[in-house]
Amino acid sequence: MAFTGHFKHVIDSKNRLFIPVKFREGIKVFYVTIGLDGCLYLYPEEAWNRLINKFESLSLKNKEHERAFKRAFFSVAVDLQADKMGRILIPQDLKKQAKILKQAIIVGVKDRIEIWPEEKWGKYYKKAKDIIKKVAPDLEI
Repeated sequence: MAFTGHFKHVIDSKNRLFIPVKFREGIKVFYVTIGLDGCLYLYPEEAWNRLINKFESLSLKNKEHERAFKRAFFSVAVDLQADKMGRILIPQDLKKQAKILKQAIIVGVKDRIEIWPEEKWGKYYKKAKDIIKKVAPDLEI
């Protein structure tokens, strides 16, 4: 499954976030962890397992950095299931690390979903559009 599109949703007072039907169809378990660029990564179980396999073969020259990255990435990871209303419970510490207050943007990024604070997503996407303009001529799509 390839995740595409983006949606704006509110995180409620109990830290629950609605995941659009398009993103949760056929998925029983998600894994959420801290992402890069100030967002959260949300993986379906199958993509999470592929990621774990990729980490098994990861070999950075600086072993201390490798260990630190793996520890930071996996130590905050949590497995989640959507409730009957299609909501997942975002752990408070992850919500705080990503600086998500109330409004969240849910973004499909191929094999994962990203959860962004609304303001940060707006700034990031504006910068990304400039990059698209620069690299588009070199892409043969």
